Amino acid sequence: MHVEGTLVVAESGRVKGDIYAKQLIVNGLLDGNCHAEHIQVLAKGRVSGKIWSNNLSIEPGGKFFGEAAELPEKEVVTLKDKSTEARETTAKTDKSSDRKTA
Repeated sequence: MHVEGTLVVAESGRVKGDIYAKQLIVNGLLDGNCHAEHIQVLAKGRVSGKIWSNNLSIEPGGKFFGEAAELPEKEVVTLKDKSTEARETTAKTDKSSDRKTA
């Protein structure tokens, strides 16, 4: 299940499967893997599975069975426009042809 915002599993709620969300609040039962920036397991919440999060909190009474890991850092990749790349290559070639050998 993919949610762009906050997903709440209410006290009477049950979820089985993987969850991807910005924020996850569990006060019911969740069985599966969770990927979220913020995860809160409330007093009546039960989570079983693997959690990937940089901010995990479990209230007294809340239960978590499984593994927890930090979310990997997001890498920013800048793609160059081919025309820009061609201009840079041409500029480098022009500069090297200006050099004189002794």
